[in-house]
Amino acid sequence: METLLRWTLALLQPLTLVWLLLGIWTVHMVWKRLWRWSALPVMAWVILSLLTCTPLISWLLLGLENRYPLPDPAAVEEADAIVCLGGGIGPSLTEPTGLRLVRGADRLSTALSMAASGMAPVLVLGGGGYKQDEVVYSEADAILNFLERFPNVPFESISLGVCAHTRDEALKVAQLAQERGWDKVLLVTSASHMSRSVGAFAKAGVTVVPVPCHYLSRYNQIGDVEWLHLPDRTSFDLFDTWFHEVIGTWVYQWRGWM
Repeated sequence: METLLRWTLALLQPLTLVWLLLGIWTVHMVWKRLWRWSALPVMAWVILSLLTCTPLISWLLLGLENRYPLPDPAAVEEADAIVCLGGGIGPSLTEPTGLRLVRGADRLSTALSMAASGMAPVLVLGGGGYKQDEVVYSEADAILNFLERFPNVPFESISLGVCAHTRDEALKVAQLAQERGWDKVLLVTSASHMSRSVGAFAKAGVTVVPVPCHYLSRYNQIGDVEWLHLPDRTSFDLFDTWFHEVIGTWVYQWRGWM
């Protein structure tokens, strides 16, 4: 009974219903031999099936996420600073903490755990800005304000303010590194984003020790990977991440930012 209920709920999901109806319409068009009119529906159904019913996107993401392995413990010892790139939270005027955790929150939790364990005396916070009523709220400032609630935090926290993109974060960190004489910087960001980030920081003159986190590919998560399954709406998020990094890398290379 539980299995039947689970399958019923899965079939009633909007994405699954669209996939089923499109598949039925495609079969009908092919059955009627309406070749001219069936080409686009068939193409749409195949693309939708590949993206949402197979691990294709997870396989593509795997190529991005596995470029930089987790560093050895010796590689992160006696670092000067930990840099956490933005994308983990959004400022909130309603949440009690002043923070709203978003998809990349693993970045912040990883960086905080590293700083709390004494890997570096300084935590540098990056991130973008959120505009409301002509006021721009900084992601990094929101985290800094949250940390100020705890008087005995064993590390210094620095906000980079509102950053336009990863290159902006890299340039601001480069200035800090020069002013403070940092030689060893630990860079925390999503595994899929790490390659572009390392390139951007290197171009800005900052050599970093990559500490990847926030693994999204199902091949990097616990659980068996199913080759065929009902449409999964999270596949669109995975595709968005992969596509964003591919295009972003091309743009950074074209602009000479990495």
